[in-house]
Amino acid sequence: MARSFYTQGIVATMEAIGRGVPSGAIATTPSTALLNQRRCTYYTSSDGKKYNKKIWNNLGVVIIPQQTAYIIERLGKYKKTLLAGIHFIIPFIDKIAYVFSLKEETITIPNQTAITKDNVTLNIDGVLYIKCDNPYNSSYGIEDAVFAVTQLAQVTMRSELGKLTLDATFLERDNLNEKIVKAINESAKNWGIKCMRYEIRDIILPVNIKNAMEKQAEAERRKRAEILQSEGERESEINIAIGKKKKSILIAEGQSFAIKAKADATAEAIEIISNKIKKLDSNSAMSLLLAEQYIDVFSNICKNNNTVIIPADLNNISSLISQSLSIYNNIQKAKRGGAPPQVESLPGADLVRSEAKD
Repeated sequence: MARSFYTQGIVATMEAIGRGVPSGAIATTPSTALLNQRRCTYYTSSDGKKYNKKIWNNLGVVIIPQQTAYIIERLGKYKKTLLAGIHFIIPFIDKIAYVFSLKEETITIPNQTAITKDNVTLNIDGVLYIKCDNPYNSSYGIEDAVFAVTQLAQVTMRSELGKLTLDATFLERDNLNEKIVKAINESAKNWGIKCMRYEIRDIILPVNIKNAMEKQAEAERRKRAEILQSEGERESEINIAIGKKKKSILIAEGQSFAIKAKADATAEAIEIISNKIKKLDSNSAMSLLLAEQYIDVFSNICKNNNTVIIPADLNNISSLISQSLSIYNNIQKAKRGGAPPQVESLPGADLVRSEAKD
């Protein structure tokens, strides 16, 4: 094996001299570049990344890292798949044909143009998360699985967007992602590739559509603001009306209680007066009371400067005075033990009664 390394170093030196490499840069022993050749060479996919097909030199002992799978071919035919650990293979007979990473990988789906159901042109891109779950199918089922999955994702995305309107594209973004994942998995099940998830990254709208959507959103916000304002004013008017109603009810109830209390007080006063005058002649006492009220009313009226007093009997004022003196004399005699006072009705007694009632 050491001789093989030495031979390879000589060959590399001769090739370097032929390419014009300075002699100081030429190594007579196997260089790092030669050792790297023994590791793997990647095939570059369409997106610039390095994937699957890896060819190694067989040294008889293979140490496979975790989450990695090697496809072994014997004499050009598939032999077995090796997973993480140390393995022994036959030199020159067995060949490491392909090396796959079993980790989840991220693929950027390039920006593409799609047309929605309502004939709106969009520029949309996304991110695809895939994982190799069957290295054998990935090796022999398709030439470039990553390129195929990328193209399939683009085609599926355009197809699904054509079934949705522009508004539904934004509202049903999650459903669109799920449909794309389902379509990819159905088509790629024989490729050894499993799509874990798909996410739409950017949706770029035309300028005119974007301006129209901004105006629509502004109009919707203005509409909601006006609705909220009108609802607030309505609630305010309702609250004010309810407050006025309750105020009127409370005022009416207060007036009712006041009238009732005044009536009770008046009735109680009348009852007390009635009990007191039962000891005297009721007619004479009431006549005297009415006469006093009559005089009080006229005295109150005289306090106003703009009031003119017209007696009930203009032609017989002296009789009013004589009747009042007669009533007074009768009361004085009654107090000295005489007969109960006889009080005649005074002119204007009806007026006094009406004033007293008021």
